[in-house]
Amino acid sequence: MQTQKTDIRKIILEVAKVEFFEKGYKNASMRNIAKNTGVCLSNIYNYFKNKDEILEDVLKPLLQAFDIMLDEHNSPEYISLDIFISKDYQQNQINIFVDLILKYREELKLLLFKVHGSSLENFTEEYTNRHTEIGLEYISKMKEKYPQINTNISDFFIHTISSWWISIIGEIVSHDLGDNEIQKFITEYMEFGTAGWKKIMKV
Repeated sequence: MQTQKTDIRKIILEVAKVEFFEKGYKNASMRNIAKNTGVCLSNIYNYFKNKDEILEDVLKPLLQAFDIMLDEHNSPEYISLDIFISKDYQQNQINIFVDLILKYREELKLLLFKVHGSSLENFTEEYTNRHTEIGLEYISKMKEKYPQINTNISDFFIHTISSWWISIIGEIVSHDLGDNEIQKFITEYMEFGTAGWKKIMKV
């Protein structure tokens, strides 16, 4: 029975994923990908324009997960002082963070440390800038809803916190932490961050 086109594309992506994880984008070989898929190199280009497009498809689920997190950051339910006292909210944030890392540990290593020379090589900087913009918008919305809180917070502080967030993910995935260690650390990080924001915003 003839292999379906979608199946061949999936096989290429699965093999390319292993190649990228092991060697990073720059050293990944299209010839190796062709050899290990059993699809000739010229035929691979019928499915993908180039190696960069394969990388983007390999990382697409992770990139979409990041986009969802940013899109939901300023949802109405989060523009609330309850985020500082609600155990359910805090546990939900911990679960989201933990699930992201456990589900995409290898993809995160690739994205944050091994994409030099690709279209994603500036991801960390670009994501930090997007996160900063959303953070500033969040502060503005909180001030509008709660005029009594302090929102005189420097843009650079928000930028640094945004950068710190993505750096923490990098630290977690670059160390050989077990699932329980990751859960414990993120819980500590969330508790530390919540207390800090309560103090600075004078909640």
